[in-house]
Amino acid sequence: MACRMRAAVAQFGASDDKKMNLCVIEHLAWCAAEGGADMLFLPEYAMFRAESDRAAQNTQAAEPLDGEFVSALSEAAQGQGLWICAGMYEKTDGLPYNTTVILDDNGELRGAYRKTRLYDAFGCRESEECRAGDEPFSPIDTPAGKLGIITCFELRFPELAAAQKQAGAEVLYVPAGWACGENKALHWRTLLCARAIENNIPVIGADQYIPEQFIGSSAIYAATGAELASLGAGEGLLITEI
Repeated sequence: MACRMRAAVAQFGASDDKKMNLCVIEHLAWCAAEGGADMLFLPEYAMFRAESDRAAQNTQAAEPLDGEFVSALSEAAQGQGLWICAGMYEKTDGLPYNTTVILDDNGELRGAYRKTRLYDAFGCRESEECRAGDEPFSPIDTPAGKLGIITCFELRFPELAAAQKQAGAEVLYVPAGWACGENKALHWRTLLCARAIENNIPVIGADQYIPEQFIGSSAIYAATGAELASLGAGEGLLITEI
């Protein structure tokens, strides 16, 4: 495990305006750096979120890993001197991947994870708007230690977090757009805490917040299950040492 570091978790609601989303992210990166953070963790699909006709809009908005969005993240990471982790839609020859990218403080793309288990539950069909990846993430060295990733709905499957720990993860990052609903906030917080306790590693949950759509409630849990920091409703940035 690396020496203790300062992690920033950004909570906001992405829209279908990619330029506006990027402006928000760049501001959050500046705030995180001003707060002394070493890494900034952003939610799932921080790049773009369509309100309707998501299959078509996601496909149109999707970008390659060397596209404008990742290039802008690279500039922000290098300019602010911190690592940035963010969700995006990655271009393919059909439906896009729901991808999370990790850039280091030199702006280099260090890893990308394509969500493998899509949110086909609770009346939703994510598989109709994006494509599933077919490989788990290979944990990478970061200032927080070896970073593992599972995305949103995958938090409900303990074996996926356990596989990240077995692959060497020393901290687990969970980017999410956790939908509102009965007891959904309870599920989110309980499962983040459980994955920390089960695997004896810190867990970082970075969630979108949009009223009546996504709950927010981003949080960081210690390996013991103790809550280190959390947000409620609304947009915000939390910074804490892990």
